[in-house]
Amino acid sequence: MNAVPVDVSVIIPTYNRSGFVRACIQGLRGCGLKNLEIIVVDDGSSDDTAEVVRQTDPQTVFVQQKNSGPAAARNNGYAHSRGRYVAFLDCDDEWLPDVPGRAVELLDRHPQVDLLFADAKMGSCEHGFESWIESGGQQAFFELPHAPVDDDFRILERGPLFERMAVRNPVFIGAVIMRREAFERAGKFDPQLCGAADWHLWLRMASMFTFGYLHRPLAIYLKHPGGMSNDFDGMSREFCMTLEKLQNFPALSPAQRDHVRRRHLWHLFHYAYRAYNRGDYSTARKRFGQLLRRQPGSLRTWGYWGASLLPAGIVNWLRNRRRALRGDSPVKTVVEKPQSRAVIPG
Repeated sequence: MNAVPVDVSVIIPTYNRSGFVRACIQGLRGCGLKNLEIIVVDDGSSDDTAEVVRQTDPQTVFVQQKNSGPAAARNNGYAHSRGRYVAFLDCDDEWLPDVPGRAVELLDRHPQVDLLFADAKMGSCEHGFESWIESGGQQAFFELPHAPVDDDFRILERGPLFERMAVRNPVFIGAVIMRREAFERAGKFDPQLCGAADWHLWLRMASMFTFGYLHRPLAIYLKHPGGMSNDFDGMSREFCMTLEKLQNFPALSPAQRDHVRRRHLWHLFHYAYRAYNRGDYSTARKRFGQLLRRQPGSLRTWGYWGASLLPAGIVNWLRNRRRALRGDSPVKTVVEKPQSRAVIPG
């Protein structure tokens, strides 16, 4: 007997979060898609994830692997998938009812669209929810050149979308449904990245494929203290790594490569300034020094590098004098525990 055709395969990576997995699976089963395949990839958990999946939905494909990170887990889940379209949803996020069906309908009607993404509700029950795209002040995204198809759907021009995405990511991973052939050709997720692996993939795909935007929320992005995006210094480091890697992607045009190089330098500066701003002048000095090797003509970077050579008390005094002249509040340095040495590619 032939296997039942699968329209969409949803891959859920998880690690020691069995408390979220049940609700995630139940929400998917109730989203309105009939030919839906759910694949949970357990990334080396030590909790009862396997039992929770078995009790919640015996039809869910359960894959176990040694702890290798979310990017490797997503790729592994994809290797077990059968759907014409693929999607990736973190176990603490949810899909909203009916919208996935609308997304599949649009992809079926518009074969020139390789990846469809929608908005998401971001927040928590305690603090409320807001639009993923609008929360970042992304009016520039809505002004991108596009072909309007329906009231709630537009097909975006590749070049302008890529440039905008290199500045600010409008794509939430849990609100994406893409053709499996496009995911294959783009090279899947880079296992060396963690929090920014999805951004890296969207940038590669935006340089090669056509994106469609569904102007309604498809997913709920649950923010909570344990979320990876709350590690601001770690995410800043990942942004730098992502843009470093992207410059070697062969599908980029010379103009796109130059745009990525400039954005990389911007992120390297702010990665260094993040340490300077919190009063960690030793780390700031190393990071500004790394940036100067790439951009030796930057007077601003030289200035901050030189300031970080001074004793902390003098730097704080100078910063407070400057703030006083502007009418700002005094510097409040944070005493942090020693951090592991941050490594920037190159």
